[in-house]
Amino acid sequence: MLPFFWAASENAQARAHRDKVPYLDWAKERTEYGPLLRLTDGNATDYDTVRRDINEISKRFVIRQMGIDPWNAQHISQQLQGDGYEIVAFRQGFGSFSSPCKYLETLTLSGRLRHANHPILSWMASNVSIEMNHAGDIKPSKSKSTERIDGMVGLVEAVGLWQTATAPKPEQNWDIITL
Repeated sequence: MLPFFWAASENAQARAHRDKVPYLDWAKERTEYGPLLRLTDGNATDYDTVRRDINEISKRFVIRQMGIDPWNAQHISQQLQGDGYEIVAFRQGFGSFSSPCKYLETLTLSGRLRHANHPILSWMASNVSIEMNHAGDIKPSKSKSTERIDGMVGLVEAVGLWQTATAPKPEQNWDIITL
């Protein structure tokens, strides 16, 4: 599993100071895939930069589908579709999340999910809790935390898409990439 994260530089600075979370250190730390955290200019995430980065990432990795929360993501969804990506709306309810959450747990407990100790994803994993409805369906929740869980939500979405993909799953070291 290979995660990518973006944040607005001004917000990263403010949150690093306020919440004592090392956003700026993450932005400086580089891997062979680029910085742990990619900063965009300003006080709001610049989705043109995110789109440009995704197009660069796709030169190195095959991106079969992208799961996007349909709420408030129409603009970047349309742009990415125009770039040739298959965008799949991933609703944020129990029905969409339960099966991939349970499968993610199986992958994790069996040691089949590797994320190279990515510090941002590890931090987000520590912030997430699981919410269960009366039918036993589960979904990620941040009800017990004020911190970010977006990477974990993206991972569950990626697992859900991977579970239902019609394309054959190639043999490779990385099966899931979250953007």
